[in-house]
Amino acid sequence: MNIALLSAGMMKGEKEATSITTTGLAKELAEKGNKVVIIAEKRGEENRKETSNGITIYRVGGFKYLRGYNKIFGYALGVRKIQKSLGIKFDVIHSFSAAPLLFTRGLLSKIFARKAMLIHTMKAYSRSKWGNRFYFLLNLADVVTVPTKVFANKLAEAGVEQDKIKIVHSNIDIKKFLPLNKEELKIKYEYQNKKIIFYYGAMWKHKGADYLVESIPKVIGNDNNKNALFVFAPRHNCWRIEGYKKIIKDIGMEEFCKFVLTDVKINEYVAMADAVVLPYPSLMGTEGNPSCLLEAMACKTLVVTTDLPELREIVDGCVLMAKPSNTESLVEMINVALNKPSKEMIEKAYLKSKEFDGEKICEEFVKLYH
Repeated sequence: MNIALLSAGMMKGEKEATSITTTGLAKELAEKGNKVVIIAEKRGEENRKETSNGITIYRVGGFKYLRGYNKIFGYALGVRKIQKSLGIKFDVIHSFSAAPLLFTRGLLSKIFARKAMLIHTMKAYSRSKWGNRFYFLLNLADVVTVPTKVFANKLAEAGVEQDKIKIVHSNIDIKKFLPLNKEELKIKYEYQNKKIIFYYGAMWKHKGADYLVESIPKVIGNDNNKNALFVFAPRHNCWRIEGYKKIIKDIGMEEFCKFVLTDVKINEYVAMADAVVLPYPSLMGTEGNPSCLLEAMACKTLVVTTDLPELREIVDGCVLMAKPSNTESLVEMINVALNKPSKEMIEKAYLKSKEFDGEKICEEFVKLYH
C-alpha cells in the first residue's frame, strides 16, 4: 500500500513525542512492504524534504502570515505534489491531530486521492477551546482511532458515530527503550551517587512543570534526598525555560537541578533515571497514551504521574500516581519512588509496556487499512 501520514509537530531531535511515534509507525509500516511518506508542517529552517530512518518527510507551509495554509491547506497540495513526483496514488491517508478541525487536512487531501481510505487518529485533547469543537467533522472519516476507552466515550458523547471509533494505542520503540545498567550510565554522564529525577518533553504549565518545580525544595528537604538531582530535558529552549531557571535560582535550588538543552540519547537518560516524573494536571495537549510514560516503563524506570482516568485505564497499578495539581501529593510520590521503590511495580510496568510495541500497533493499523 501507498500510505500518507499527515502529522503536526515533527520537530527535529529526540525529545518530541510526535516525532518519535510518527517516524516509528512509518518505519514499521515500511518494513512490512508499504510505501510511506510523512507530511508535516515546516517550521524554522527545516528542509522541504528530508529522510529520517529511511522514511521520507515532506514539509509544507512555513509561511509567516499564512497560518491556515501552513496548518491545513498545504497538506492537500503536499499530497498532490508527492503523488506526482513519485508517480503513485495513495491508498491510505492517515491524519493525526488533537483538534478535530485539523481533520480537514486529510479531508482536503482526498481531492487528490479520491480512492484513498481516510483514517484519522485523535492523539490528544486540544488545548484550545476552539480545538474541542467540530467533532461532527470526524463522521466524514472512514475510521477514527483514539488511544483509550475514556476518549472513545467522549467522542461518542460529542456526536461521532460509534461504529467509526476504534481504540488503537500509541506506539513506542521497545527495541530502543529498554533496561540498561543505571550505575554505568550515571558514570558515563557524571551523575555518580545521585538519585536522578528526570523530566523530558515539552516543559509547559499544562504539562505540570509548575508543580514539578514547586516540589524541588520539598523533595530536597527530605534528609534521605540530599543527593537527589532534578534533570530536565525540555523539548526545546525557549523563554519558558528561562522562566523556570529563574524560579529555581530564586528559591536557591540551582545546585539540585540540571537542564539538558542539547540533543541527547534520550533512551539512555530515561534508563539512567531513578524516577521519571510526569505530573500532568490533565491530558490537554498530551497524548492519551503519553509516550514518555510508556518509554520509562519499558526501561524499567519507576514512573510518578497523576491519577487521571485515561492513565488509570492504561497503567493502573504499574506506576505511582499523585493527585493532579497537588504539589504535596507529588512530593509524597517522588519520595516513595526514591526511597521505597517497588521492584514488583517496576516489573509489572515493564511487562505492560510490551502492549505498546510499535510492531504490534502497526499490525493493528494495517488491519484497519485493509
